[in-house]
Amino acid sequence: MRSLALLLLLAGIASEVSAKPVTVAQLEEILTAAHGKPDAKIALQLSELELSERLSATKLARWEVELPGAESRRSLVVLADVSAFLDLPAAEISATAVPDLATQRRMLALTVDYAGKTIHQLPNLFATRDTIRFEDSPEGFRADTSVIPYQPLHPVGRSSDTVLYRDGNEVVDSGAAKGKKPAAAPGLVTQGVFGPILATVLVDAANGKMAWSHWEQGAAGPEAVYRYAVTREKSHYEVEFCCVPGDKGNGVFHEFSGYHGMIAVDPTSGAILRLTLQADLKRDDPLARSDIAVEYGAVEMGGKSYICPVKSVSILIAPLASSGAIQLQRYRGGAVFEKDKQNEREHMQTLLNDVAFEQYHLFHAETRLMPGNDTNR
Repeated sequence: MRSLALLLLLAGIASEVSAKPVTVAQLEEILTAAHGKPDAKIALQLSELELSERLSATKLARWEVELPGAESRRSLVVLADVSAFLDLPAAEISATAVPDLATQRRMLALTVDYAGKTIHQLPNLFATRDTIRFEDSPEGFRADTSVIPYQPLHPVGRSSDTVLYRDGNEVVDSGAAKGKKPAAAPGLVTQGVFGPILATVLVDAANGKMAWSHWEQGAAGPEAVYRYAVTREKSHYEVEFCCVPGDKGNGVFHEFSGYHGMIAVDPTSGAILRLTLQADLKRDDPLARSDIAVEYGAVEMGGKSYICPVKSVSILIAPLASSGAIQLQRYRGGAVFEKDKQNEREHMQTLLNDVAFEQYHLFHAETRLMPGNDTNR
């Protein structure tokens, strides 16, 4: 199967810092009370919070407009991104009756059929992938023993790549084709959300557990939400740890991980509108969290409408490795992480990518016949 990858470069020492949990309703009260305050002050206040419920895209968009500046808006986006794997507030979950088993199966069948057609029939296309990378800066110390104060999640970089989808494969053009080889920078890079995640999750879930969860009211109408779980034995989610120190140098450790998540679908067409994936990591794994969420929406190209990724969120919590260590996780292709056996589990850093897919275009190849000399004349 094709792969979905997360690439990570880390350095330093980390420690966990607790945030104040709030509901979506409480967050709204905080934002209302903060009206008129400076942008930086609101941003700092939001950075000290953590949502216990998912913030919907509709509310996020409305509240962003009401905030005074870029700093507070970024802090609100981080709050929403971290909450992307939670349930909506109970008041926002539709009270529509649970469909009978036959209807549930019919919607799932539509989804499986849709995913197969989407992956195999999606035309060659390209889009701009805009990524804002966030990291926290855990408390630590420098070589001169001076203290490095803790910083909550904050933007550390932004990149824009051209993502090409050709014959079911994703190719990222970061400028290398033009002789511009990008320098490796600390951060988390997500790849493969155009198709591999849909196919692999549905295949694995068919061999695992998938059950009805609830209805949600989406921007375009009701959405049917299913929960799924895949055991390690049935999983195509491979984790590789590179490099594990040993007597003969650094080696690679391989392991399959179970995972779980939610799939939100259009009940009439089977179109997948939202997908989350959360790895079921073992206590002795070097990672504490490895989650991906993808939102899909209608995109107009060449006079037709296609359902394509419009946003993704990737979150990873891992121990900080030595400077320059490469850590890679990928879906079914394997996941590689620098693993230092001396690292303590509590020394963790959180990395978050907020990714937007924009400026979609069909990929066309043009061929023209040029007149030439006919030597027979």
